[in-house]
Amino acid sequence: MDQETISRKRQLNKGKACFNCRRRKVKCDAKKPICTPCGRFIGGGLQDCEYTETGPAQSQILQEQIAILESRIQELEQPKATRKSIGLQNPYTASRPGISDVAPGEAASTGRKSFSQALAFFPYARQVGFFLSPQLFEALSRGIAPSDVASLALLDTIYLWGAHLSRSGTVHTSSTHQDGFLSDALRSTAAGLLHASPNTILHTIQAELLLAQYFFHNSRILEGKYHASAALSISLSSGLHKIRSADVRDSVRLVMDSFSPAATALEEGERINAFWAVFAVNNCWLAADGSPADIAYTVVDTPWPLDIGEYSEDSCTLPLQSRGTIANFLANFPDRGASTPALHAKAAILFEQASRLAARYTENVGLRAPTAMLSAEFSMLDGVIEAFKTTLTPFEFDGPQSRLLIHTLVHVATIQLHNPFFFTSDISCTRSRAAAMAVVTLVRQTNLRDLGYVNAIMGTLWTAACQVFITELSRTQYGPSERRDIRQLGEVIETLLSAMSVFSGGCRMIELQLATAQQKYAAAKRR
Repeated sequence: MDQETISRKRQLNKGKACFNCRRRKVKCDAKKPICTPCGRFIGGGLQDCEYTETGPAQSQILQEQIAILESRIQELEQPKATRKSIGLQNPYTASRPGISDVAPGEAASTGRKSFSQALAFFPYARQVGFFLSPQLFEALSRGIAPSDVASLALLDTIYLWGAHLSRSGTVHTSSTHQDGFLSDALRSTAAGLLHASPNTILHTIQAELLLAQYFFHNSRILEGKYHASAALSISLSSGLHKIRSADVRDSVRLVMDSFSPAATALEEGERINAFWAVFAVNNCWLAADGSPADIAYTVVDTPWPLDIGEYSEDSCTLPLQSRGTIANFLANFPDRGASTPALHAKAAILFEQASRLAARYTENVGLRAPTAMLSAEFSMLDGVIEAFKTTLTPFEFDGPQSRLLIHTLVHVATIQLHNPFFFTSDISCTRSRAAAMAVVTLVRQTNLRDLGYVNAIMGTLWTAACQVFITELSRTQYGPSERRDIRQLGEVIETLLSAMSVFSGGCRMIELQLATAQQKYAAAKRR
């Protein structure tokens, strides 16, 4: 029999074909990981060649999430409109309840979860982007039923991270179990806003943020950006960027829409910290891959966040009214933002602004004739970055992970800003090299193996610092007088590579960044 006849005999019925072939109505031979029709597609194969015998395809889950979020955002923007039902496909045949039947706080019944997994997440919660009060974990540790303190969406994402971060048991080593946790978290988070209340809205924002961080950690950038954008969209639609706004109309809208006035200072604090946590994560990753910004800084009035334990009834730390929080910061006006969450948000803003301004120089006006406006923006931003660095020196962070992340972000902001002029300006070259050395010093001063976890964006930041020294190495001639410089460059590059190797085993994003940096280093040494 010829190959074509064999292929015809192997063609399957519709129920066993891959999701993409069923959608395009073509015959499928069910080859894995990519079937023959998908493999023939221009560009090396379709990426959505997925099989749904054991559950929904990722494409189906994303479509369902988009439909639910779009509907919920429309409700938040038009709170007085009559609520319409959402007509969705029901591809789920798993043992969990259907998403339309899941109520807030309803416990999962997969039989694979325990409180210990949730508690394993607690030591790393802040580094992953957890902005809610730690009272949640205190309640869990006292044996209070999870359904009494957290929504199903939030619990599922905590279980997912707890399984991933666990250092004991079989869950951490079993990809099958983690896939099950992820599937549960995606479905319950997509359904999180079907039963809207102030508590479930905030918990859904938190769940979306944790999912985004999980995907970034595993180098699934598109999915990470989707969930980060979803968290930001819900935050903006709920008015979390207008808390304590000096504009009375904005403050009134916030009360009339999703949230009633906060009953306690802690409740308001969670809302403030929610916005800034989502904002910082979203900003870093959009800047990292050059995606366009999805929020205008001028609309943000919410005051800078405090550490969650600092909110109290008689606290005067927050201003009575707030306006232009980010705009004032970028204008170098003094403010009250000195907490760890505030410094993280500020560092993320500087990293994002420096990356975008450098791109404008490189892509739009070239290096030889920058406009007067761009030059003024460059000088202003450079001044803000340097001023911000001085505020970090005496500051005591709540942990070495926070110190490492915030300091590295701001030093890499300097590298990004001066990158277009690295070869044409001695000042920019010197400033970039000094910032990269500051990153190396941070690494050397930190006991990395005791951290357990670092934010996945650290892979991108360490690679940027590493690139400064690799570029220097490529330019250096191997004469007798340069051998010492070459040896020193090799030492600092290997310091950064070693830092990435510490976390590459547990973080796919850092693993890929490490491989890229190693290849560039090897190429530079061969020159």
